[in-house]
Amino acid sequence: MLEIKNASFSYADRKVVSGVSLSVADGELVAFLGANGAGKSTLLKLASGYLRPKAGKILLNGEDVAQASPAALARRRAVLEQDCALSFDYSVLETVKLGGYSLFGNGESYLSDASKSALREVGLEGFENRRYSELSGGEKRRVQLARALCQLGSNRRSKALLLDEPSAGLDPAHAHAAMAAARRAADDGASVVAVLHDPNLASSYADKIALLKGGLLAGFGRPEDVIAEDTLSAVYGAKCRIISDAGRRVVYFPKKID
Repeated sequence: MLEIKNASFSYADRKVVSGVSLSVADGELVAFLGANGAGKSTLLKLASGYLRPKAGKILLNGEDVAQASPAALARRRAVLEQDCALSFDYSVLETVKLGGYSLFGNGESYLSDASKSALREVGLEGFENRRYSELSGGEKRRVQLARALCQLGSNRRSKALLLDEPSAGLDPAHAHAAMAAARRAADDGASVVAVLHDPNLASSYADKIALLKGGLLAGFGRPEDVIAEDTLSAVYGAKCRIISDAGRRVVYFPKKID
């Protein structure tokens, strides 16, 4: 279980996360939604241990993330960041393998099998020998997601998968495929957090949604309880509408509401 307890964080004198508390159980996928600058990515970095809260705590399975060593964190949680720059011209398989060394060390056969399995999860089977530098932006994103999945290993229970905009730069089909992979990780027992911009994608895959505005938690609960026209309009600063399509609630932001 991942627990965020009254966490706050500031850059210099600018507070970007303020007193946020929520938990993500094993087997649960929670989406962070909110406008640009709402504090979503900063909160994810706090959860990952990349940043330390100025106040409050982040606990993973009851242990303070801020006190854990990098090696211990690498075995307990995997992170997909917004910026996944790679300085070396590795192959796709070599790139995905980077995620598995904390679990498999130099066990090359196990590492190779885990990396290929992760590539299959994101629909990139057959890309193993492609050069990372020659991929499109969306393909690189999917390779990095595979790297994070490889880091989780096959036993994902009580581990955390933290994804910052996993659907960024992806076409609709691959955005759904990425979220389906995140959903499977949760179903395998991981605590999964995904920073998203699309309320519809969040509603389709998340067990719960955390709405952030100005660094504050503006709402937290099941999609059917949190996704509402007035709430989303306030969070995004833009009027939204929710319509019913084949029994499913769909959020959209019209240019103008008469």
